[in-house]
Amino acid sequence: MRTLVLGVGVASMATLCASAEAFQADNPYGGGTRLTGPAPAQIPESYASKEDRARIVTQRFAACMIKLRRAAIVKAIEPEPWQPEARRKLATTTDSRCLERGELVMAPALLRGAYYQQLYRLDFASRRPILPPTAIDFTAASTGALTDEAKTEIALRQFGDCVARSDPGDSVALILSTPGTAEETNALGALMPHFGGCLVRGSKWTLNRSSVTAILSEVVYREATSAGERPTK
Repeated sequence: MRTLVLGVGVASMATLCASAEAFQADNPYGGGTRLTGPAPAQIPESYASKEDRARIVTQRFAACMIKLRRAAIVKAIEPEPWQPEARRKLATTTDSRCLERGELVMAPALLRGAYYQQLYRLDFASRRPILPPTAIDFTAASTGALTDEAKTEIALRQFGDCVARSDPGDSVALILSTPGTAEETNALGALMPHFGGCLVRGSKWTLNRSSVTAILSEVVYREATSAGERPTK
């Protein structure tokens, strides 16, 4: 059984509930071999933590989807998350062919971040792009009065921009790390001293490893590409 569900919440943790029986199919992409399509996300059996397993599967799912439908996904994540069409467009990107088995429940914010994370890994894997001197104006896409949701999402991206500029090296290290590894723990530990000074006044958020990685992935990738940085060929 393969099930994909988009949950709700800005900082919700992705959760994984594996089916008792592994999904059996010669090839979900047609033909007689999996080599005709990108590998679906597999549940890492060696990880004891459910949280780490869920985050790894989310990353693998996003990587599979980017290989399968990159152009459509890039277009789907163009709207800011508070814009009316953002949730609908994001939902159209999921394809159960990229989940080998089990049930994957993802908050929209984390799926969006996972897509940006995989785009960064593909486009800038061999070098660190230079961020532009001036941060992106995340309010530019808004017209009229901002909703509370828009204010929260903008503040999160301003927070991510501040952290990334305070410590570009460890921000990239976090984006490139695998959940549950020493590399992830070390990168997050190095970034945490910057969090307090980067929080927008009055913000009340619950941040975890997934949400911090998602925000940094989006901000760093968008700012690198807005500065004219060319992806690695």
